Amino acid sequence: MASITHDEDVHTMEQARQEPAPQAVTRRSGLTRGFAVGLLALGALIGFSVGLFAAGGGFAGSDALFDEEMVTDLYERASPAVVELEVTLTAAGPGSGSGFLVDSDGHVVTNDHVVANAQSINIRLHDGRVLEAQMLGNSPADDLAVLQVDPAEVSEIEPLPLADSSEVVPGQMAVAIGSPFGNFNSVTVGVVSGRGRAPVSALSRPIPDMIQTDAPLNSGNSGGPLLNSGGEVIGVNSSIRTLPFQGLDEFRIGFAVPSNTLQNLLPQLLVSAEVRRPWLGISSRPISAEVRDDLGIPAGVAVASVSDGSPAQSIGLEPFRAVLGTARGDVITAVDGRPVSSVDEMVSYFNTLLPGHTVTLTVHRDAGTLEIEATLAPWPDT
Repeated sequence: MASITHDEDVHTMEQARQEPAPQAVTRRSGLTRGFAVGLLALGALIGFSVGLFAAGGGFAGSDALFDEEMVTDLYERASPAVVELEVTLTAAGPGSGSGFLVDSDGHVVTNDHVVANAQSINIRLHDGRVLEAQMLGNSPADDLAVLQVDPAEVSEIEPLPLADSSEVVPGQMAVAIGSPFGNFNSVTVGVVSGRGRAPVSALSRPIPDMIQTDAPLNSGNSGGPLLNSGGEVIGVNSSIRTLPFQGLDEFRIGFAVPSNTLQNLLPQLLVSAEVRRPWLGISSRPISAEVRDDLGIPAGVAVASVSDGSPAQSIGLEPFRAVLGTARGDVITAVDGRPVSSVDEMVSYFNTLLPGHTVTLTVHRDAGTLEIEATLAPWPDT
């Protein structure tokens, strides 16, 4: 499990598959309540359906939820460039996932968590051929990796173009193609549910600007493309958030790494090396506007903790705390003159830099303002 917040889980789709099934006694203990809840849900659904018919909205005459011809055409054009990954892992046995051709040079994009620690990687094409793939670059902090296959073997396949993910808006169509549970080149349709989400990567680092979708994603979709209605890649499917209910199916939403993140990293991912993102070494705590007003502190990133051996520790950043109605410690209000109000905003800016870059932090401390320089380090493995 990548992270747990109360009763919500955020994890990769491969991690979801590896979770052990609940014990039989646990399932039985919730049967009565689950059955009752299920009956209530069914009753509500039937009532809603009857209401539709009463209003003259019978199913037979209803409009389709989406343009079926457009989706069919999109699938026929895009699916040849989507591949299934068969991965032999060093410790956990076989694994699988999805990927897609991003150019005509045999480069395949996927998730880092799909191919991390792989001993061997094969890809299966739409026509059934299986090709050996070599690992090139990867970025664990962004959950992205690029593989290489023989360009001659895929020369007749049209690669998928990358869209400008900054233009993605909630409500637009989102189409996912991949191999959930090994069902090769399956397609699901939904919408973009939100933008600017920031689930964390395997390195516990936020991935800025993640795209949220209600297009159904499952184990095996990881690394596959999330497409707009024009067949362009707006994101790389990466993780899901689930909220399990006893006796009912899981409700889930999916997240995709934005295509602009891939576009910006692609030159580095085409080299056989691991990309290291910059690291300051803090965690933050939210402070409401009401509390800020009471304490007389500005909007910014309140430092909750400072990691040992981090750049933040070396420059003496101090955790923020309120003592007897008085503010103590640090609130970062800007980086290189750019106002920040969350760690996600800081990470987005750090992603434009490299480890070793020196930044100037504007820090509110004990009713005063400081300008402190910090040299960013590579993000650690743990």
